[in-house]
Amino acid sequence: MIPISNEDAAERSYLGMPAWPIDLGVLDKYSEEIERVFGVASGPFEGEPNFRFREGLSTNDALNVRWAKCPSFRKCNLSTLLAGELRQNVNLQIWTDATVCEFTLSRETGLLMGVTARNLGGKTLHVFAKQFVLAAGTIETTRLLLLMDRGADNRIFGKASVLGHYFQDHLKLEVAKIERHKAVETNRYFAYRYLRSTRRDLHLELPHGAQAEHAVGSAFVYVAMDLGSSPLATLKALMQGLQRREFDWRALSVLSQNAGILGKAAYWRVVKKQLYVPPQINFKIMLCGEQLPHWQNRISLAPVLDRLGLPKSQLDWRPRDSEERTFRAIISRLGDYWLRTGLDQVCPLIWNLATLDNDMPLVSQAEACAHPSGTTRMGTDPKTSVVGPDLSCHAVPNVSIVSASVFPTAGSANPTFTIMKMAYYFADIFLGKL
Repeated sequence: MIPISNEDAAERSYLGMPAWPIDLGVLDKYSEEIERVFGVASGPFEGEPNFRFREGLSTNDALNVRWAKCPSFRKCNLSTLLAGELRQNVNLQIWTDATVCEFTLSRETGLLMGVTARNLGGKTLHVFAKQFVLAAGTIETTRLLLLMDRGADNRIFGKASVLGHYFQDHLKLEVAKIERHKAVETNRYFAYRYLRSTRRDLHLELPHGAQAEHAVGSAFVYVAMDLGSSPLATLKALMQGLQRREFDWRALSVLSQNAGILGKAAYWRVVKKQLYVPPQINFKIMLCGEQLPHWQNRISLAPVLDRLGLPKSQLDWRPRDSEERTFRAIISRLGDYWLRTGLDQVCPLIWNLATLDNDMPLVSQAEACAHPSGTTRMGTDPKTSVVGPDLSCHAVPNVSIVSASVFPTAGSANPTFTIMKMAYYFADIFLGKL
């Protein structure tokens, strides 16, 4: 849980990108309520006065430091967290195994009057309402709108519509390993930290001054661990099993044979407020770069049909030169950061071969982060956007979108926390209209 920065939603003239039509600062008032739901500590993402920073992890003009918040295993699943509240809400109906297949539109008003859902068993559900909200994720939300448009002979959004275009994701790539020359100090720098019982993960972000200087998008670096078959991996699997109400006795046996490591882990967790990572486990540097919006990157309806007889989603997408420049910019800054902070004396970086050779494209080795966004983008002009600042469709005002698909740009962080804040924002808009 970490928000997209306000600067990433502001105008970026060096990229020719206008500001988002809403100020992300408006969403900040929802942060504490969401944090309470997930049981994480409130407070800033830049750290707090009582947060024990090491000198080497301070912000400088090479990279900014922020700290993501991570819910515990027990609080990661919304269906578990909200199950009691959902059951008690007499005004709420939940239908599972029901895929929306048809849309009923009014020719007179242009509004959506109803939807029809079906399942593979042949059952049909008709829902009629005054207002509809699509909150099905970027890809499926876009597919549903494309199906609605096709059912109306492409008259809703128009042939020149931006619907489905500007698909974007974050691109992820391992760029270096951290040599644990001084294992204990390296652990202090990069292992997960705990502040008020909340796990905090390090984000090293490309400052906006650097983005403007290099004319690139945003990017951040985080540290991952190669757990392999270590006792930590076994402990993680055991905890995840308990979340599913499953208990692995074999895992317990493995842990019992590693009591020394578990004792150290308990000491670090309680006394030092950090995860203990044994010296044989490698830290690796992962780079995550913002993909800039491109018209050619798009979701469309495929000629292939699913088992309900509906077109599947088709994705035409590839990384581009702009992402390569972003990768190269943050790699250069990361090297500067390591030197300025003295980390190169404690835990030098072992760069991957491609990072040292400018003739080897990094984007060809990168993978998508599964953070899709952008294909029902938000804006004030119906010619260049699908929804307005109130998240309602320009073309069908009683249909609203709550999804990362409305993000005009991908920004500097994974989208989940911003999506949740946007859901609260939309709920206030909807209740205000009522």
